Amino acid sequence: MRIAVIDEAGANAQLDTLAGLLIQSIEDGALVGFVLPFDAEQARSYWQGIFPSLAAGERLLICAYLEDNLVGTVQLYLSPEPNALHRAEVYMLLVHRDFQRQGIGSALMASVEDEATKRKRSLLLLDTAEGGASERLYRRMNWREVGVVPHHFVDPFGKPRASIYFMKHLAP
Repeated sequence: MRIAVIDEAGANAQLDTLAGLLIQSIEDGALVGFVLPFDAEQARSYWQGIFPSLAAGERLLICAYLEDNLVGTVQLYLSPEPNALHRAEVYMLLVHRDFQRQGIGSALMASVEDEATKRKRSLLLLDTAEGGASERLYRRMNWREVGVVPHHFVDPFGKPRASIYFMKHLAP
């Protein structure tokens, strides 16, 4: 497995693969901000919408590859506010269904921590669906729960779900 941070050009070159990964994740119930039906045009539009943030250097797109095939991704948003230069937020951990439970999510999250540390970010924040595989992953990786928001959003099928907020302090 290879983990790499890709830039706007790299993301654009992988646009169809990223779109397919997002669609499949939503169809599998991932709570990443979208509801079904969700199509390729919407998925491509989402990814293209983050390109300016990648180009500006305020967001990192970290990808996992097996034999040069993109099989997972996660985003690290580097808070640009002058009073928040110590923190970053984690978004959209996605792993292809055929490669789940093989350590890819853990490897991506370890890379998130490494990249945040390189950029002098000592506080990471994220939210995830209560009761999901991601929640178990974050707990295994020593993230600390800071709160639960009942009925925070609906899942891709329209069912109300709670979200759990997590944080992690990184060594300076």
